[in-house]
Amino acid sequence: MQQTWFYTLGAVVLVIYVTPFLWMILGSLRREVEIFQYTYPLTWRTFVPVEWSLKNFLDVLGMSPEGNSFGLNFGRALANTALVSAAVVASSLVVNTMGAYFFARLDFPRKGFLLLFVIATMLIPFEAVMVPLYIVVRSLHLQDSYWALILPWYASPFVIFALVQFIGEIPKELDEAAIIDGASHVGVLRHVIIPNAVPGLVTTALLEFQFIWNLFYWPLIAVGSKDLQTIQVAIAQQTTQTQVYWGRIFAGSVLASVPVILLFLLMQRYYVKGVVMSGLKG
Repeated sequence: MQQTWFYTLGAVVLVIYVTPFLWMILGSLRREVEIFQYTYPLTWRTFVPVEWSLKNFLDVLGMSPEGNSFGLNFGRALANTALVSAAVVASSLVVNTMGAYFFARLDFPRKGFLLLFVIATMLIPFEAVMVPLYIVVRSLHLQDSYWALILPWYASPFVIFALVQFIGEIPKELDEAAIIDGASHVGVLRHVIIPNAVPGLVTTALLEFQFIWNLFYWPLIAVGSKDLQTIQVAIAQQTTQTQVYWGRIFAGSVLASVPVILLFLLMQRYYVKGVVMSGLKG
């Protein structure tokens, strides 16, 4: 009986989570005038398009006359977002893995305080540093460039904190054996820590990738050129003072969701193993 209730509750939670996403996908395949036409009373038309259409996708990809007239190019925005996210994740792993090794393996005065200080910076709201950060970027003449979207994020206290946990799970005896064999700290990091921390690195990379992919406020103020626009900003611009283009918003949201979902599915095995390694499982 308890098992039945458990599965029933799980099914209800699944429906609650999946329904909005499913409605977004089906809404992207409707004509604009039909999206909210059948919301009440609830019928099959509420969820299933009466007239299936790819117009919203053609519009946002600039493959229709209307999309061209509005200068829409979500394909370019997706490419920009993917480039920025990949660059941030790659640079972040290089820099923060060294920082995490520094805290997890080396002994030095005030190590605990310094690690706590690094972690505490995560409590500072981004809105509190957004304007000073923009002033710094502008003074370096980096605004309206890819550098403005990449450089502020490569050093991440969250990545350092997460990797410290993963590296801490690796037996120190492996380090000592490598050092006895003549390895330097760089050699230990390269040949011992990184190979044994692959699940943790993948888990952290996925979380960092998702964070950068979903950024909105910083790309909005850091770049003004449409050629550098990210997908979140492109979607937000479909809301104007006079009209909300729900079909384009849904289509853009579907396009923005697919890469992240596919990446997670491809790396799911490492992600689950990484969560277990870190001792974060519920």
